[in-house]
Amino acid sequence: MSELIEPNPLLIEYYIKAQQLTAELCLDVSDHKSLGEWHYIESNIEYNILLLQRLSELGLLPLSPIKICDCGVGLATIMYDFYLQSKEFNYKFEFFGVERYQPYIDAFEGELRTYWNNDLQMISDDLMDHNYSRYNFIWIFTPYSQSDKLMKFFEKVILEMPPGGIVFGLDHYRIMTYGGDELKKEFMKLEAHKVDELWCFKKVQRGSVYNH
Repeated sequence: MSELIEPNPLLIEYYIKAQQLTAELCLDVSDHKSLGEWHYIESNIEYNILLLQRLSELGLLPLSPIKICDCGVGLATIMYDFYLQSKEFNYKFEFFGVERYQPYIDAFEGELRTYWNNDLQMISDDLMDHNYSRYNFIWIFTPYSQSDKLMKFFEKVILEMPPGGIVFGLDHYRIMTYGGDELKKEFMKLEAHKVDELWCFKKVQRGSVYNH
């Protein structure tokens, strides 16, 4: 029988408040549609239970300091889950969220910032203008609805992330179906690891090649 894990009460409180804010913020998503973007949609929070612990057990956590970046952070619910999980480790964690849409940033700063003890750096930037070389843990959840934009973004992240870094959210099927030769070549160099319900991809040292 699998162990029943109770969510952190702070996470439940944060999640409920974020859901209430999302209901108001997502009434008009025309701006996102016109730019080929998805509005704020959270990944399944149940998949993230004990994720940092599982990564540690599998030897996949990057070397400290662990710099986690959520690409299209929205209201930072998933990052807050990781933030609470990080308290169980002796490693140094730093949290970053890149978000273009100002209403999400304003809602976070006005309603949710106090939960963070100023430990999340919210960055107002377009995902395609941002540089990902400073992060060794990157979280992606379908920021673009158009495949060509998503492929360009995947390629940018893979090329810029440092060796030893890990990334969640790369879509193997769409990359192999819609990606260009350069993206496919760089993607096939990554180590693929199944972590419970999620796929994690690790960038190996220069010159190493991993076959999926």
